[in-house]
Amino acid sequence: QGSAVFMKRPYMDQFLVEAYKYYDLVVWSQTSWRWLETKLIELGMVANPGYKFCFVLDKTSMFTVKSTKRDGKSYVHHVKPLQLIWTKFPRWSSKNTVHLDDLSRNFVLNSSSGLRVTPFHRKKSSARRDTELLGLAKYLEQLAKSKLSFDEVRFELWTEVVAGRRQLSDKD
Repeated sequence: QGSAVFMKRPYMDQFLVEAYKYYDLVVWSQTSWRWLETKLIELGMVANPGYKFCFVLDKTSMFTVKSTKRDGKSYVHHVKPLQLIWTKFPRWSSKNTVHLDDLSRNFVLNSSSGLRVTPFHRKKSSARRDTELLGLAKYLEQLAKSKLSFDEVRFELWTEVVAGRRQLSDKD
């Protein structure tokens, strides 16, 4: 796990420990199972005593859709259809699911459940100063304690909520 630690986003384990207090955790990656399993093991995320994953999905659970870019051109891309999970496990739904991803196109079929995080680029000089996950942990705790249906929340406002400029229930 030595060199792999430098590949992990700062505060990742702390974030997952905090989120695990209130949420069931799932990993869904656009990576093949072989590499996904290797990454999770090397990053120490499979055997971490502070959190557990309910299950892990790889790219084989994704499919392609055609979307339109802002310039009007169409393109084909993969999506993570949460309905696959919600149908198989009825305890989860749009009322209690937050899909965190750095690619908003991955939640195009479930946009109201998607919360876009900024991509982490470990080679950038600012990478070690990245504290986004600390704020996100606070937001998810506040969301869990609010008892709001997640259908009533605009996840794109999460940074405003953490900064105290918005309320979780703000719709505009």
